[in-house]
Amino acid sequence: MDTKGIMLRVGEYRKTAAGAEKNIVDFIVGHPDEVVGMSIRDLAEATFTSPATVVRFSQHMGCSGYKEFQRCFVYELAINQRSTGSAFADITPEDSTTDVMRKVTRKNITSLETTRQILDAENVDACVDLMMSAGTIDLFGIGASLLVAKDLQLKLLRVDKHCNLCDDWNAQLLYARNMEPSDLAIVMSYSGLTQEMVTCASVARDNGAKVIAVTRGDTDSKLAAEADFVLGVAASESAIRSGAGASRICQLDVVDILYATYVNRDYERCMEGFRKNFISKEENSEQ
Repeated sequence: MDTKGIMLRVGEYRKTAAGAEKNIVDFIVGHPDEVVGMSIRDLAEATFTSPATVVRFSQHMGCSGYKEFQRCFVYELAINQRSTGSAFADITPEDSTTDVMRKVTRKNITSLETTRQILDAENVDACVDLMMSAGTIDLFGIGASLLVAKDLQLKLLRVDKHCNLCDDWNAQLLYARNMEPSDLAIVMSYSGLTQEMVTCASVARDNGAKVIAVTRGDTDSKLAAEADFVLGVAASESAIRSGAGASRICQLDVVDILYATYVNRDYERCMEGFRKNFISKEENSEQ
């Protein structure tokens, strides 16, 4: 059993859960700290279900039973709590520039490592499968997440994968409305609450396109609810931020992992693309 992504699995399962299991999902999402250490009977009583339903729910999460679910849940909750908080929470007016450099760098490193731990390799592989089979990949993001989307767009252009991205949100919405079942939407939003991105994801799904969300990995957000696959990043900053720092870097890390896996899967063709699209410094200076 892979211990990564259990919180995302719980949130995503709510879409298909039966009535009794939905009570368990809602309780876990709403009271994660209370779930830690709860016996199977305690959780059953708190959710007005039975121990048998709790066991069945645990198995639907990919665990052999409730004991394994508890172990995976506690592991991931500890990882998320270690990285949660504002990127500038531990920076004070008394800090020197050297202190700020050290603290920001430490935050970035911790957030990157946490993102690696919560990413599920099978989930990444499934997303790359969709990227390879998609007729067109439409990218979505605004604010700092738009910068992440632009980075992925440039990478995909290097390997001649057809993709669309526009700075203007209205144009992004038009792309979503024109999507077909053979297309793929990759939506970037750290908070998972940006209404424009939720709308684009919802419209893309309504058109039959598959949706990948790159968002916080510790919450069942509106964006996650619209996605077929969620690639979670560390909860390194609060949803309301003074400026994207570690969150942007973690999203870029996920993009790099997606792209590297994509290239690795289609190595020969991508290498040929790199050779064809290489722009030498001499060539650039002549223009």
